[in-house]
Amino acid sequence: MKKIWKIFVGVIFLAVCSGCGIKKEQKKTIEDTKEKIYRECEMLAEDYQSIYENAAKENALYELSTIQKSMDYFGKYGYAVIDSYNQLDMVQSIKVDDFLKKAEKEKNGKTTIFQVIAGDHFIRYDLKTKQGKIDVEVSSFKWKEDTWQETYYHEFRANSWKYTENGYFFMEEYHPAGYDGPSGYRAFRVVPLNKKCRELNRKYILPFGYTLNKLFTSNWSEKNYDGINFYDVFDRLLSMEEKTDEFKEGKTYEIPKESFEAIFQKYFNISAEILQTGTVFHTETQTYRYRTRGIVYDFAPTPYIPYPEVVSYIENQDGTITLEVNAVWPQKELDQAFCHSVTIRLLDKDRFQYVSNYVSRSEIEVTWYTERLLDEKWEECYGDN
Repeated sequence: MKKIWKIFVGVIFLAVCSGCGIKKEQKKTIEDTKEKIYRECEMLAEDYQSIYENAAKENALYELSTIQKSMDYFGKYGYAVIDSYNQLDMVQSIKVDDFLKKAEKEKNGKTTIFQVIAGDHFIRYDLKTKQGKIDVEVSSFKWKEDTWQETYYHEFRANSWKYTENGYFFMEEYHPAGYDGPSGYRAFRVVPLNKKCRELNRKYILPFGYTLNKLFTSNWSEKNYDGINFYDVFDRLLSMEEKTDEFKEGKTYEIPKESFEAIFQKYFNISAEILQTGTVFHTETQTYRYRTRGIVYDFAPTPYIPYPEVVSYIENQDGTITLEVNAVWPQKELDQAFCHSVTIRLLDKDRFQYVSNYVSRSEIEVTWYTERLLDEKWEECYGDN
């Protein structure tokens, strides 16, 4: 019996020691990997100084022009590069496309993607695939003291991933229930978009987007505006006109008739009568009542919602242009969460008006929109202000 016990203890001891050895080996491998990545990124600092200094001097670290320069810089070293909002075409996209096709066929492969956040910040993804699984090493770097310095590193196996027909690579990092950190979902547009489509998106669609308004998630036209809330539209128009600082959260204002109607009629062919029907208009003072949303009661936007992407357009004979738009939702791994057509009237001096929106197809419900408070609820929450 003692002999058996000694053998048992010996086996346990060897297993523990073996486990310790494996952990030490794993730790050493991680450290070696981090060192290799860091050394490579140090080398990428040699000629980057001028890009950073010029951008910092002009306060343009987050400008698309700076991000494009950074992408081109990393791309010339052979890396695939994307921006953080998929607003610019991926550099060296063929390398990611090849990697994902190997993963789909369960072949072995590896690639690296640089994601530029700003002129002083990027994230590096080192990807490996085997038997259809994708393992990821994530490193974040900030520009400091004339070089790239690592701010964090971690590894994970993609809980799910997808390469769509429209050219999106979606990837999910598993997070347990209750996790309140950054989203575990990543979205990379691999296949490039038409340059004109990107310009149209930035000018006409992104300024509204899908946050706290239904301009692009409901059907409406110049003949029938019932699908939208004029106050939500007014909020976005103020932002486009850079006038949001004039109004404070959770307050009520009386806006002169001329001012309220002027901002609407700049972007919509809409009569004063229709505006007055869909808002609170005081005939005695000739003012529109306007209440800002309050962060506590009727703001509460979902942090992760779809974003628009113009994928094609048609120039109509009547001087309008119709944009075909896909809503991309990384958290659902959908590059067509819904599709809609937006018609814009082009005017002189670079002016324009929104003519209509039509949702042609949808795979989701709009769950992130928060209705504005009604009168009685507003007074209950804020009182008479």
